[in-house]
Amino acid sequence: QGAALALKSRLLLYAASPLYDAATWQQAADAANAVIKLHKYSLFQGGYDQLFLTPDNNPEIIFERLYTHGARHVCMEIANGPNGYDAWGGNTPLQNLVDDYEMSNGKPITDPTSGYDPTHPYKNRDPRFYQTILYNGAPYRGDTVWTYTPGGKDSKDGPSNWNTSKTGYYLKKFMDDNLPIENPWDVAGTQPWIYFRYAEILLNYAEAENEAAGPDGSVYDAVNQVRARAGMPDLPQGLSQSAMRKRIWNERRVELAFEEDRYYDVRRWKIADSVENVPAYGITVTKSGSTYSYATKVALDGRHFEDKQYWLPIPRAEIQASDNKLKQNPGYQ
Repeated sequence: QGAALALKSRLLLYAASPLYDAATWQQAADAANAVIKLHKYSLFQGGYDQLFLTPDNNPEIIFERLYTHGARHVCMEIANGPNGYDAWGGNTPLQNLVDDYEMSNGKPITDPTSGYDPTHPYKNRDPRFYQTILYNGAPYRGDTVWTYTPGGKDSKDGPSNWNTSKTGYYLKKFMDDNLPIENPWDVAGTQPWIYFRYAEILLNYAEAENEAAGPDGSVYDAVNQVRARAGMPDLPQGLSQSAMRKRIWNERRVELAFEEDRYYDVRRWKIADSVENVPAYGITVTKSGSTYSYATKVALDGRHFEDKQYWLPIPRAEIQASDNKLKQNPGYQ
């Protein structure tokens, strides 16, 4: 029941978004509230990082896929870990994402009063940053990640340098440090893949209710539950509807990072034409003596989004099967 209602919540949220039918926000809010009112789920309190490593007796998980013990599996640690550990650096976070993590005081790094120091860019950030992303100087497996040049073991100057991150960052979220990186093939990973969890439902509700009725107390409560679990302060009171919208969008960005939501979110919000028409940025870290310098770089250029890509093309076979009654989406031949 919970999984079915969670799916309904997500689908109605997508349907109510600006790309589709913004008149149905209240239905989306009600659908999310139906999951909340089951009183069956709650936020996992054992740590944001441990949430993704705890498949059993986890009150936040609504629907998950479990790995079969003893079966061959995709070993996430070798697939995503730093090259200095002879891992493959598969999914590497962008600077674009790093910049969206707030300071620990709840202020964005663009706020001149936030305390952000570009010479120490990873200091005093949202705790979820440290639990999601490996960066220059990050503790990892009893050692430290060093992406600086020259000489950093997790840079192009380190071992297995063909696997060096192009962005200067590596993924930490979902990784189990108790599992081996080298020769992991016969060791069963126990991480579940979570399709629906309660934090998403709270954010679904907050977004839909804010659009339907404005930033009332229930909207604040839903978002602040998620932030409190992460160790972040409550949102400031008195936000306008548009200001609350931006805070919810950013909360989804960091809370649900790498959980396959962002692709759909930026499309249904109709902001893909701006956020996906900028380069994929990374960081260049250089070391001189004991001093590190940080400079934003283009890790991958050529990203390009066109308005027609808000929709997928309808397969020609489906158009023909409808006796050509179906019309192709705009921009496609």
